[in-house]
Amino acid sequence: MVSQTKSLAKNTIFLYLRMFVVLTVSLFTTRIILKNLGVEDYGIYNVVGSIVALFSFLQTAMASANYRYLAFAIGKEDKEQLSAIFKSAFIISFAIVLAILLIGETLGLFYIYNYLNVPPERWDASCIVYQISLVSCMIQTMTMAYYSDVIAHEHMSFFAYLSFFESVLKISIAILIVFSPIDRLVFYASLILVSNMIILILYYIYCKRHFSETKHLLSNKVEPRLLREMMNFSGWTLFVTIADICVTTGINMMINSFFSAIVNAARGIAVQVQGAVDQFRGNLQTALNPQITKQYAAENQEYMYKLMYASSKFSTYILLLISLPIMFAADYILNLWLVEVPPFTSVFLIYVLVACIIDGISNPFVTAVGATGRIRKFQTIVGVTKLLTIPLCYLFLQMGCNPETLFLIYMICTVCVVGTRIYIGARTVNLAMAKVYINIFRPIILVTVLCVVFVYGISFLQNNTFVVFLLYCVLSVCTMGAIIFCVGMNIDEKKYLVGMIHLKILRK
Repeated sequence: MVSQTKSLAKNTIFLYLRMFVVLTVSLFTTRIILKNLGVEDYGIYNVVGSIVALFSFLQTAMASANYRYLAFAIGKEDKEQLSAIFKSAFIISFAIVLAILLIGETLGLFYIYNYLNVPPERWDASCIVYQISLVSCMIQTMTMAYYSDVIAHEHMSFFAYLSFFESVLKISIAILIVFSPIDRLVFYASLILVSNMIILILYYIYCKRHFSETKHLLSNKVEPRLLREMMNFSGWTLFVTIADICVTTGINMMINSFFSAIVNAARGIAVQVQGAVDQFRGNLQTALNPQITKQYAAENQEYMYKLMYASSKFSTYILLLISLPIMFAADYILNLWLVEVPPFTSVFLIYVLVACIIDGISNPFVTAVGATGRIRKFQTIVGVTKLLTIPLCYLFLQMGCNPETLFLIYMICTVCVVGTRIYIGARTVNLAMAKVYINIFRPIILVTVLCVVFVYGISFLQNNTFVVFLLYCVLSVCTMGAIIFCVGMNIDEKKYLVGMIHLKILRK
């Protein structure tokens, strides 16, 4: 257990180093891209990219199945089964590439030609970017089997280093836009495609060298039963994935139809920040998720419960630490960051960050249910709850509501989804709701209320100067850190944290 804890700590450190680099580069990259492409082209890329994302739902469902089965086999220490699982994952990847191509060149083109709302002079560029983005999506799909293997084996150092390299590629692409010999939007999409191809090659080389199940892919046996089982798991995951993509793309399309590409740009920026902030939560859960699955495979449920508690609580604490200072200074941060801030951006940003904080609480329950393999009921109810967002948003838009209403509805539906995940997830893994309340809800509610009150009070220090803004951020983070330590952590967690800090100081 001690070695597992050390491994988790090491992996978490690597993932947070990765996150800081990726986040910093992401912020600068968005600013450069928005400046070099312009608000309108940025909005076009956002809406076209979301259409392609609609057809990548198969990719996400496949990754979930790959990750679960690979981690489960590693937890069981069954190398023969591990090889068969990777072979099945690769076969499914290839089948999904063909499916994405078919869907993208039929339904996707139908929407592009009949419903896409772009200026006439940008029509040709939009069509070309769509085709390039479709190929990029197919390349990313082929990467997923190797990515899942790296995460399941918990090789977070390679994952972090590759992300550093990918960040360098992205900021280089953003800078190179101004030197484009062709249309800038087309040039940008083309370089993103090249970047995805490079990442696939690097994943392939690393996995080939380090994981035996990838070395003899052609000779590994195929188990029809396992293939069907993985596809069945993917199928139930697919429903929720489709719901996620439909909600994301549906909101984008409704904004595009009822408003304009400039409002799409505002949403794109808000979602970009949300994605960057969510990486703080994602890093912790990426480190913990393989262990949750492996502990279930090893029939060590008590330790799995502890991992679930820690993942839920600290995911929320991390998101609060980052999101609250941003929410109470959204206008200043956006004006400091961007050359031109599209209308509605700050309001959109606040809503998506609140939804992000709420959503992070329930993700460990998704992993735990996935580990059991009993996901049909769970995924069906969660998927239906998510899909309610679309008709509700459309209904309110028909009534003449403004764009902010979409994000308020999205946030309310997120609360319903989280409640559903936790209730059904706890029952699936035989975890009493009383324990969920004591170990997760109670500390999170106390910490959230205190943090909001204190950060709101500190926010009155702001006077739109950078030095005061930095002081506001430092005071906010320090205050919230103290609240989390005093109110949000149990005795064992406090002892572990103090011990880790003491150990680091002694080493120095």
